[in-house]
Amino acid sequence: MLYAVNGAENHLHVLVGLTPTMLVADVAKNLKGASSHYINKVSGLDATLYWQDGYGVITVRRAEIPKLADYIKNQKEHHRLGTLIETLERTAE
Repeated sequence: MLYAVNGAENHLHVLVGLTPTMLVADVAKNLKGASSHYINKVSGLDATLYWQDGYGVITVRRAEIPKLADYIKNQKEHHRLGTLIETLERTAE
């Protein structure tokens, strides 16, 4: 289940619920592949999407989903104001 998705200039946050049989690597591969295909081949946008090789994953308690979904939905505002959740904003250099 998709709870929230939003991006900043150099990264994207996706909050999803996975079943026990779903592999995180498969979800990341499918998300990256489908979005790249759409942007690069279908959308008609004058843009090219390249993903970095890796990705980051954290697990959360069910009770934290509404708080994190709200954070993600307002991600650009959090970046503008500097009200970031450090754990969610760490990126590879």
